[in-house]
Amino acid sequence: MIESLSVKRSPLLLGVVLSAAPLVAQNVVGDLYSGDASVRGSITLSAAGMRVLSGSQVAAGEAAALLRLNRGGQLRICPKTSLSLNEGANSGLVLGLNAGAMELDYVLASGADTLLTPDFRLQLISPGTFHLAISVAPSGDTCLRTLNGDDAAVFVAEMIGSDSYQLSPGKSVFFRAGKVSGATDAPASCGCPEPKPATFSALPTPPPKTEAEAPIPPPAAAAQPHLEADSSFAYHGRGVAEDIAVTVARLSLSNDNSMLAMALLPRVSPPPEAAAKPESKPNLMRRIASFFHRIFR
Repeated sequence: MIESLSVKRSPLLLGVVLSAAPLVAQNVVGDLYSGDASVRGSITLSAAGMRVLSGSQVAAGEAAALLRLNRGGQLRICPKTSLSLNEGANSGLVLGLNAGAMELDYVLASGADTLLTPDFRLQLISPGTFHLAISVAPSGDTCLRTLNGDDAAVFVAEMIGSDSYQLSPGKSVFFRAGKVSGATDAPASCGCPEPKPATFSALPTPPPKTEAEAPIPPPAAAAQPHLEADSSFAYHGRGVAEDIAVTVARLSLSNDNSMLAMALLPRVSPPPEAAAKPESKPNLMRRIASFFHRIFR
């Protein structure tokens, strides 16, 4: 069982070794930074990002892709543009651009780089700083514009014809229909389009206040129910008043304070009933008159 397993794994391991062998001979061109770019060819992954090897083709998506060269400098691949990358003799780069736009920005201390389009061959010869914007249309229209910091000349030659052109530092040119004979001034922009600034819709302005708004009064508190008692207090001087001190002394020995409170409350008696009308007594004068009447009769 172990022998059969080792036999089955041997061809798979050999295939991995053979496929990885060419990667050792290929040199790293640079690190790719993009959110939607695609790469055809050999790549390796590192902590810095995706490392593109020589012989690869990078296609930018909806956004521009940035390739930081391993030797220094960078290439900016504009949206919807494909660029092939190869490393030639003396570490010179050979770039291929069929249609689209790109920008390059680097210092070339030695050697020479080459940029190939369907109609032209561009030579970037050291030493110098190259900062260029290049665009190629399917019709063959080619635009070259130098950007800030460019100080080296670019030599342009036709791929099929024999005409050539030298682009001086700080100059720009536009070749119509892929011919040097149709060279004119370059348009205002050649490279990647400027990103559209983000727009934000303004919030609607509230209408002005014509008069001061009266503050809303707080809601009236609900009336709390309360108990009212209507009673009369009667005092009789003839009655014997209960000694409250004795009652308090008697109740203080109890643990129930409610009995003490009840004892201290005033006694309330019901209204007195209507007393019987006393019999009227004869007047004193009438009694005296009756007495003399009996004597002198």
